[in-house]
Amino acid sequence: MELTDKKSNEVNSRDITWSNVSFNVHDTPILHDVHGTARSGEVVAIMGPSGAGKSSLLNVLAGRSASGGHTQVRGTVAVDGKAINPVTYRKNIAYVMQDDALFRTSTPREALAFSARLRLPKETTDEQIRNDVNALLKELLLEDCADVMIGGELIPGISGGQRKRTSVGVEIITKPSILFLDEPTSGLDSFAAYNLVNILKEVAKTNCPVLCTIHQPSSEIFYLFDQAIFLKSGRIFWQGATGALAKDFTAHGYPCLENYNPCDHAMFTCQTIENDVLESRGFFAKQEGNAALKDADLSMDDAMKMDVEDNSIESASDFSLQVSELFARDWANVKRDKGALIGRFGITIMLNVLFGLIFYQAGQGDDGDPEEFSAHFGAITMIAISSMFGSAQPTLLTFPFERPMFLREYSTGTYNAKAYFLSKWVVEIPLSFAQTLVQYLVVYWLVGMRGNFIYMVLAALGNGLCASSLALVAGCAISDVKTVTEISPLLFVPQLLFSGFFIRISMVPIFLRWAQYLCALKYSLNLILLIEFQPTNPNCEETPASEIMCENVLEDNDVVASEWWLYMLVLLIIFFAFRIIAGFVLVNRAKKFY
Repeated sequence: MELTDKKSNEVNSRDITWSNVSFNVHDTPILHDVHGTARSGEVVAIMGPSGAGKSSLLNVLAGRSASGGHTQVRGTVAVDGKAINPVTYRKNIAYVMQDDALFRTSTPREALAFSARLRLPKETTDEQIRNDVNALLKELLLEDCADVMIGGELIPGISGGQRKRTSVGVEIITKPSILFLDEPTSGLDSFAAYNLVNILKEVAKTNCPVLCTIHQPSSEIFYLFDQAIFLKSGRIFWQGATGALAKDFTAHGYPCLENYNPCDHAMFTCQTIENDVLESRGFFAKQEGNAALKDADLSMDDAMKMDVEDNSIESASDFSLQVSELFARDWANVKRDKGALIGRFGITIMLNVLFGLIFYQAGQGDDGDPEEFSAHFGAITMIAISSMFGSAQPTLLTFPFERPMFLREYSTGTYNAKAYFLSKWVVEIPLSFAQTLVQYLVVYWLVGMRGNFIYMVLAALGNGLCASSLALVAGCAISDVKTVTEISPLLFVPQLLFSGFFIRISMVPIFLRWAQYLCALKYSLNLILLIEFQPTNPNCEETPASEIMCENVLEDNDVVASEWWLYMLVLLIIFFAFRIIAGFVLVNRAKKFY
């Protein structure tokens, strides 16, 4: 796949033109009747001060902002002179976000191949994908780091410039009709930014219009763009060919000094001069005076309302392929993120060694003695609580980093939510089982537990999976680790209150008792207590006193031996219910993401 090869994109080449685009949020204007065009073969830059509406315009044109709720978007967007609804057309538009939402443990080669397999037509062969990926890696100057992990928070990887070029490659590997980029040079040094814009020039030669927002580029980079659009206060301040900027500003009474960056001059002028003065000097062009729009037929629907009637994008790949590709990526992530793996199992081992030493052989004592029975019961409860937090913590800490990647991939139709969550389950359940197994291998014999080992592990596994599901809901709803961590007590302290350890459920106010059905720890602990203190266990048959103590602990915690199946059923319902809620939350976020 040569970037300069026009054959692959010739059929899909498009000119995109927009007219009278307005964008209001809570009745506050963000964009005012904005107009412009981006032609095949051109790279167009959108510039302006912070808050001018650059990203808002890009999001509207890309179909990532639409009317709904307190948001109103109006205007006409045309492709090849035909008015379209950007929301339903966005599957044809590649969008590179400002933040590189890439899978941290994937390599650039894997990221490009993953996007190609799931987004290119089904008839594309593996050999074609492999050839396209290799050619694109060469064009994007990524050959030297093609098999190095992308990296991110706490994981070393490729450089910022290489990561940005990988983000571009993930989109253009799909041979899009139109390419949008939001601040593609953000965080790059001048040479890396220059190289990236040069690559965009090559992409544009495939008859693919390229439109990007950029913040005060150097003069070398500025003149690489074919057209420039300057926004101020949501209005078009100036637009035209980059080579005409200095001349036009001179004609308007604001000459650009010799050897001065014309882009800097334009930005300084629009930020230091009042709008009414600028308008009197001929800035803030009107639509009818814009020659770029004369070739487009925009009369058919000049006040089209851009709604979100159907904003879902159907994936081009089969469901089974989506699951297999997602599973392969997630499994590779487990193996490669050694820090997370060591932390997960290392903390589990250290904590349970500590529990085992503190409660050493507590389960082998005389359960007829209140003090020894209290130590036995305390050990069981603390281990269950540890299992809950040990399973929830990895999800709380890692999913917020993965969330932006899902939003990007889901919104472009790379895969659907069912495939994503199914692959997560396939990886997570064995991993959680291994963690729980390690926990009980460490603590079971140190504490001297009496119940069936396998049943104990399975009951604790249910507790851990439900806790992970609850953490996943928080991770789907909240975007940053700090906030998720801060609200975690709100999620897990009620689990402790309804576990029966601190207070009997019968003593909880009746209007609050319903909350126990949302607390997996309660039902997992019910099963563990049944396994450890069932009347037929040797520790409960040793003396009449121990038999009474075992009966009392079950009675005090409202545990009924014949209802063990109900406790398992509640755990399953909690697990699936929270997973489904997490899916709805995340999909809803993805739909509003644009």
